[in-house]
Amino acid sequence: MNINHVLVLTSDLKAMECFWTKLIGLQVGERPPFPFNGVWIYSDNKPLVHIAEQAASVFGNGAIVHVALEGSDYRSLIKRLNTNSYLYTEKVVPLSGERQVFIVGPDGLIVEMLFPLTEQQDIAVNKQQHEYKTNEYLEFLGGKIL
Repeated sequence: MNINHVLVLTSDLKAMECFWTKLIGLQVGERPPFPFNGVWIYSDNKPLVHIAEQAASVFGNGAIVHVALEGSDYRSLIKRLNTNSYLYTEKVVPLSGERQVFIVGPDGLIVEMLFPLTEQQDIAVNKQQHEYKTNEYLEFLGGKIL
Protein backbone atom coordinates (compact mmCIF):
# COMPACT_ATOMS: atom_id res chain seq x y z
CA MET A 1 0.00 0.00 0.00
CA ASN A 2 1.28 3.47 -0.89
CA ILE A 3 0.14 6.93 0.03
CA ASN A 4 -1.65 8.48 -2.94
CA HIS A 5 -1.64 12.02 -1.58
CA VAL A 6 -2.13 14.05 1.58
CA LEU A 7 -4.65 16.87 1.82
CA VAL A 8 -3.38 19.86 3.75
CA LEU A 9 -5.66 22.76 4.64
CA THR A 10 -4.20 26.25 4.87
CA SER A 11 -5.31 29.81 5.44
CA ASP A 12 -2.32 31.13 3.42
CA LEU A 13 -2.01 29.27 0.12
CA LYS A 14 1.16 31.05 -1.04
CA ALA A 15 3.02 30.47 2.26
CA MET A 16 2.08 26.78 2.25
CA GLU A 17 3.07 26.38 -1.42
CA CYS A 18 6.44 28.02 -0.73
CA PHE A 19 6.98 25.78 2.30
CA TRP A 20 6.51 22.61 0.23
CA THR A 21 8.44 23.81 -2.83
CA LYS A 22 11.23 26.09 -1.61
CA LEU A 23 11.94 24.43 1.74
CA ILE A 24 10.99 20.77 1.32
CA GLY A 25 12.09 20.66 -2.35
CA LEU A 26 8.96 19.45 -4.20
CA GLN A 27 7.37 20.95 -7.35
CA VAL A 28 3.99 22.44 -8.27
CA GLY A 29 2.05 20.33 -10.80
CA GLU A 30 -1.27 20.11 -12.61
CA ARG A 31 -4.44 20.21 -10.50
CA PRO A 32 -8.01 19.28 -11.42
CA PRO A 33 -10.43 22.24 -11.57
CA PHE A 34 -11.90 21.88 -8.08
CA PRO A 35 -14.37 24.57 -6.92
CA PHE A 36 -11.93 25.92 -4.28
CA ASN A 37 -8.47 27.49 -4.32
CA GLY A 38 -5.59 25.08 -4.03
CA VAL A 39 -2.45 23.63 -5.55
CA TRP A 40 -1.02 20.15 -6.16
CA ILE A 41 2.55 19.51 -5.05
CA TYR A 42 4.42 16.80 -6.97
CA SER A 43 7.38 14.50 -6.37
CA ASP A 44 8.92 12.66 -9.32
CA ASN A 45 6.01 13.72 -11.57
CA LYS A 46 3.42 12.23 -9.20
CA PRO A 47 0.95 14.23 -7.07
CA LEU A 48 1.89 13.91 -3.42
CA VAL A 49 0.33 16.80 -1.46
CA HIS A 50 -2.94 18.57 -2.23
CA ILE A 51 -3.15 21.97 -0.57
CA ALA A 52 -6.63 23.49 -0.15
CA GLU A 53 -7.20 27.07 0.98
CA GLN A 54 -9.74 27.37 3.78
CA ALA A 55 -10.47 29.81 6.58
CA ALA A 56 -8.41 28.92 9.67
CA SER A 57 -11.62 28.51 11.69
CA VAL A 58 -12.56 25.54 9.48
CA PHE A 59 -9.63 23.34 10.42
CA GLY A 60 -7.98 24.65 13.59
CA ASN A 61 -4.85 22.53 13.85
CA GLY A 62 -6.43 19.87 11.66
CA ALA A 63 -6.62 16.11 11.92
CA ILE A 64 -3.20 15.49 10.41
CA VAL A 65 -0.58 15.28 13.15
CA HIS A 66 2.25 15.18 10.64
CA VAL A 67 3.14 14.09 7.15
CA ALA A 68 6.19 11.81 6.78
CA LEU A 69 8.35 11.89 3.66
CA GLU A 70 11.57 10.10 2.76
CA GLY A 71 14.21 12.73 2.17
CA SER A 72 17.10 12.48 -0.27
CA ASP A 73 19.47 15.30 0.72
CA TYR A 74 19.75 15.80 4.48
CA ARG A 75 22.50 18.44 4.33
CA SER A 76 20.61 20.62 1.84
CA LEU A 77 17.45 20.49 3.95
CA ILE A 78 19.32 21.48 7.13
CA LYS A 79 21.02 24.33 5.25
CA ARG A 80 17.61 25.62 4.04
CA LEU A 81 16.13 25.24 7.52
CA ASN A 82 18.98 27.18 9.09
CA THR A 83 18.38 30.09 6.70
CA ASN A 84 14.61 30.19 7.39
CA SER A 85 12.53 30.87 10.46
CA TYR A 86 10.84 27.46 10.75
CA LEU A 87 11.30 25.53 14.00
CA TYR A 88 12.65 22.01 13.66
CA THR A 89 14.04 19.21 15.76
CA GLU A 90 16.04 16.10 14.93
CA LYS A 91 15.76 12.61 16.37
CA VAL A 92 17.01 9.12 15.58
CA VAL A 93 14.42 6.34 15.30
CA PRO A 94 15.24 3.54 17.75
CA LEU A 95 16.13 0.25 16.03
CA SER A 96 15.78 1.44 12.42
CA GLY A 97 18.54 4.03 12.74
CA GLU A 98 16.78 6.58 10.55
CA ARG A 99 17.29 10.26 11.24
CA GLN A 100 14.05 12.20 11.67
CA VAL A 101 13.77 15.92 11.07
CA PHE A 102 10.45 17.32 12.34
CA ILE A 103 9.62 20.74 10.86
CA VAL A 104 6.88 23.08 12.10
CA GLY A 105 5.39 24.72 9.00
CA PRO A 106 2.62 27.23 8.31
CA ASP A 107 -0.65 26.79 10.22
CA GLY A 108 1.05 24.38 12.68
CA LEU A 109 1.63 21.72 10.01
CA ILE A 110 4.27 19.18 11.08
CA VAL A 111 6.41 17.55 8.38
CA GLU A 112 8.67 14.65 9.27
CA MET A 113 11.56 14.05 6.87
CA LEU A 114 13.32 10.65 7.18
CA PHE A 115 16.94 10.09 6.18
CA PRO A 116 19.17 7.02 6.51
CA LEU A 117 22.19 7.60 8.73
CA THR A 118 25.62 7.48 7.13
CA GLU A 119 28.27 5.10 8.48
CA GLN A 120 30.00 7.99 10.28
CA GLN A 121 26.71 9.11 11.83
CA ASP A 122 25.96 5.49 12.82
CA ILE A 123 29.18 5.36 14.87
CA ALA A 124 28.33 8.63 16.65
CA VAL A 125 24.72 7.56 17.30
CA ASN A 126 25.79 4.16 18.66
CA LYS A 127 27.88 5.96 21.29
CA GLN A 128 24.83 7.91 22.45
CA GLN A 129 22.03 6.62 24.64
CA HIS A 130 19.12 5.50 22.44
CA GLU A 131 16.38 7.28 24.33
CA TYR A 132 13.55 8.87 22.38
CA LYS A 133 12.86 12.05 24.36
CA THR A 134 10.03 14.55 24.25
CA ASN A 135 10.50 17.89 22.52
CA GLU A 136 9.34 21.28 23.73
CA TYR A 137 8.20 22.38 20.24
CA LEU A 138 6.17 19.37 19.17
CA GLU A 139 2.93 18.54 20.94
CA PHE A 140 2.86 14.91 19.76
CA LEU A 141 6.36 14.49 21.23
CA GLY A 142 5.24 15.72 24.66
CA GLY A 143 5.60 19.48 24.18
CA LYS A 144 3.47 22.36 22.98
CA ILE A 145 3.25 23.76 19.48
CA LEU A 146 4.48 27.35 19.61
